[in-house]
Amino acid sequence: MPVWEKTGLTLSCHPVVPEHVALPWDAADDYLLSHASTQNTLTINDRHGALSCALSNRATTVINWHDSACACEATRRNHQSNQLALDAGQLILSEEQIPASTRQVLIKLPKNLEQLKFWLQCCRERLPADTRYLLAGMVKHMPVSWLNWLEKEAATYRQEQVVRKARLLELTFTPKPVSEDHWNGYQTDSGLTLYGLPGVFSRQQHDIGSRVLLEHTDLPFCGKVCDLGCGNGLLGLTLKQAHPQLDVTLTDDSWLAVRSAQHNARQNQLDVSVRHGDILTAVHETQDWIVCNPPFHDGHKQLTNIAERMFEQSAKALVSGGHLLVIANRHLPYAGKLRRLFQTVEVLSADSRFSLYLCQKR
Repeated sequence: MPVWEKTGLTLSCHPVVPEHVALPWDAADDYLLSHASTQNTLTINDRHGALSCALSNRATTVINWHDSACACEATRRNHQSNQLALDAGQLILSEEQIPASTRQVLIKLPKNLEQLKFWLQCCRERLPADTRYLLAGMVKHMPVSWLNWLEKEAATYRQEQVVRKARLLELTFTPKPVSEDHWNGYQTDSGLTLYGLPGVFSRQQHDIGSRVLLEHTDLPFCGKVCDLGCGNGLLGLTLKQAHPQLDVTLTDDSWLAVRSAQHNARQNQLDVSVRHGDILTAVHETQDWIVCNPPFHDGHKQLTNIAERMFEQSAKALVSGGHLLVIANRHLPYAGKLRRLFQTVEVLSADSRFSLYLCQKR
């Protein structure tokens, strides 16, 4: 496992990523750590728990706000491998759990501005005006428009010089009243009204790939069906609407996605089970069908390892003769992996952008 020289910590990515592709920390983590104080700290978007582990060696209380079940597991593993204590209360999933005693917030910048706005809004609703915010990211991922918005929104704003292609901002914000105005949504062709929280895939519009998959709702779906990586619940809820007899489970690594899918199931009066977990870890029942529109980004990096883990776990979770239905961007090299895992792989449709694979288990 690679060693973070600045801290002496031995850290790993979960799921495993080759070191030449990504490390569990980057120059932005170094920058945050060099400016962090020993005040009670909330870390946000600390993907593998690197900051959390480093700050555990200081006289400070560190709370880790993760949306991702996979990030929670990575944080646990890295604490354990470095013999660092991590109480259950130090991992939180939702804004309601932010401790009022927090006086310092460290944020690794996300891929989209709406998610950053959501995190800041949640913190401003719960933390006092003297709370110190440190935001860091790689310069290439920090558009000038983001910096302009932050400078306009902040009570105080200081931008440090670029170090090793990373930029750090130190800010304070005036508190804000609690707002419920975080939801965005749309109506599907079948009449479902779907909403999503910031950071949830396709929260504002019906994405093109899912639309291709849902042109095939007349396939012989039966028994237990799982929407893997459900996002706002579009695939699973549409199948439940079309085939009420199905026993449908939706699962996602993102807690915001799970909250969104739960909300949409209630609003559309569809009886499904929605679960939070890394790939299929929260789904213990064998499935007759699994439908999937897998992600191919982890933060700013384009990777296929998440989708490949989805395919591997699906092959194990399906009954004999069960089916996996996958929609994917055509340029992604999934066909070979699927053919190694499944007895038959049929391309149901293909165009210049997407391929739809129907895979049957041996």
